[in-house]
Amino acid sequence: MDYFTKKYMTGPEGAHRRAVYKAMGFTDLDLSRPLVAVVNSWGEVCPGHYGLDLLAKKVKEGVWQNGATPVEFNTISQCGTLTLGLDGIRYDLPTRELVAFDIETIVNSQMFDGIVFMTACDKVVPGMLLAAARLNIPSIVVCGGVMETGHLDGVDFSLSDLDEMVMGAYPVGKISAAEIARMEDQACPTWGACPLIGTANTMQCLTEALGMALPGSSTLPATSAAILRAAKLAGNRIVDLIKQKVPAREIMTEQALENMVTMLMVLGGSTNSIIHILALAEELDLADRINLDFIAKTSRKTPCLLNVKPNGPYHVTDFEKSGGMPQLMKEVKAQLHLDISTVTGKTVGENLAAQADTQVNRQVIYSMAQPLSEDGGIVVLSGNLAPGGAILRQSARYRDNLLHRGPARVFNSQNETLAALKAGEIKPKDVVVVRFEGPQGGPGMPDIYAVQATICGMGLDQDVAVITDARFSGFARGFGVCQITPEAAVGGPLAYLEDGDEILIDVPNRRLEVLDPSIFEKRTKARNPRAERKHKGILGLYQKLGGPANKGARLE
Repeated sequence: MDYFTKKYMTGPEGAHRRAVYKAMGFTDLDLSRPLVAVVNSWGEVCPGHYGLDLLAKKVKEGVWQNGATPVEFNTISQCGTLTLGLDGIRYDLPTRELVAFDIETIVNSQMFDGIVFMTACDKVVPGMLLAAARLNIPSIVVCGGVMETGHLDGVDFSLSDLDEMVMGAYPVGKISAAEIARMEDQACPTWGACPLIGTANTMQCLTEALGMALPGSSTLPATSAAILRAAKLAGNRIVDLIKQKVPAREIMTEQALENMVTMLMVLGGSTNSIIHILALAEELDLADRINLDFIAKTSRKTPCLLNVKPNGPYHVTDFEKSGGMPQLMKEVKAQLHLDISTVTGKTVGENLAAQADTQVNRQVIYSMAQPLSEDGGIVVLSGNLAPGGAILRQSARYRDNLLHRGPARVFNSQNETLAALKAGEIKPKDVVVVRFEGPQGGPGMPDIYAVQATICGMGLDQDVAVITDARFSGFARGFGVCQITPEAAVGGPLAYLEDGDEILIDVPNRRLEVLDPSIFEKRTKARNPRAERKHKGILGLYQKLGGPANKGARLE
């Protein structure tokens, strides 16, 4: 077997490398076996990742058990929710690139035979998938699991409900500080990914759909015994993948990404997942086929079946009790590629057949015969305001009201928008335009969920629409169009809008338009008021090199 360890760790030529590892207690026997990188995003800054130190121990037990040697190192993790509505949210998306660069650098400089990626939230999951694609050695993903649901006065709730109360209801006197304090203490009862179909759980679920995580592992409770056993099995399995010489790209194929897109529509998942899938397609050299056009076509023919927040009243903990991803994939297996490989060594179809039947709560997982909606949870819009495309999560919108026409209220930043909302300046029928917040304009393409949460908390979510070249959190609900391409900072159509312009958002016909197209001839485009500020570090790279949303908003 031509492991790196066999090629570079043996004989006199390997003495230096062996000596370095022996300084940390590794023995000759350890160093004669395959070396497995256990890439752990554990930290004390994010509850999604907080339990990964315990899971890592189980992974390493599994690696040892199957005859290889685990070597653990850490990468960063973050919780984008801490800086919602603040300038620090600009660092949220760049985290994805930093994670991928970090892992790429360590693995290529230290030489490993395989990788176990330990992850949970938001940008860390896609960052690790990008690294797996880039490195293309045997790989498996261990998901950190799901937080238990908050419970107060007989009602289940989660962090997004608290956000809407704090940002929207409290400033207008709809809830007291004492009531918020009670919610605060119950909103996050355990560690794990927040128990709704936000970006964290969407990406964990899609990693399973992609075939890179063990079946049924993506929705396990973060504090369960089951997730400990799954971690150990993943440690076993990575050694088999090394012995069988199965690199990551043999699993992350074009058909696997097609399954990923299909299941995103079925989940009604986070809009952030679109840019992550597009970024992964770019990394895998599949962007000519897995692109916005493909996503739009898949949305048209794929139903949404999952009635979990923000799509409905239930939580991921309820989804897990109804069978989780294996059950959801069974519901739509006629639309999946079932004969492609996964990290189990079996095909998607074989994995599904092996899963025990579950008592399904049809209020949580709808059936193909009676779907939550006939088409996908996410739609792609185009038109004179979005010639390169835009994204709307219709599953998190009132399904009987998918058309909005109203006057533009134009803002050049998230902060300006929030100030106007708090001052009571936004009225029913308005279309709130938040521009210059794209990959280069932001810079960093911040998440402007604070705007949506404020609108919902104020009770305006059925009457006010938001359109933006920024992103929305997977927590967001309401009438919101995001990832508009090209962004305003590079001269996109949003840069021409002024207050009062009549805007049409027609979801059934997939259109986003200003009704007077002559503005593009009559007006000079607005300039980003922050353009003169030269950022340093990762934001400086995005200011110069941030790619368009319809190609994954990557550093180009």
